[in-house]
Amino acid sequence: MLARALRTLGLDSDVARADAVREWRAVASGVIGADAARTTALRMDGGTLIVAVPTAQWAAEIRLREHELVSQLATRAPRSGIAKIRSVPASHA
Repeated sequence: MLARALRTLGLDSDVARADAVREWRAVASGVIGADAARTTALRMDGGTLIVAVPTAQWAAEIRLREHELVSQLATRAPRSGIAKIRSVPASHA
């Protein structure tokens, strides 16, 4: 009944995209390691997950491992529509 109400209100896709945000910490920790807790998933913008990072080195690490991160997120949040990850400085998030 809740799923039907969300669809009726047009919110089901928003909820599905939010799944990728919720799964970020677990996926990033599994792929990158425990230090990934220094990053924060902020929101989905279309098929792109926006992630706040503390340094340029973190942005580079996420770019380097983007394919694996996206793949894992798509597995854990299949309805999210995630296709890319974009890093932004944490101070400007």
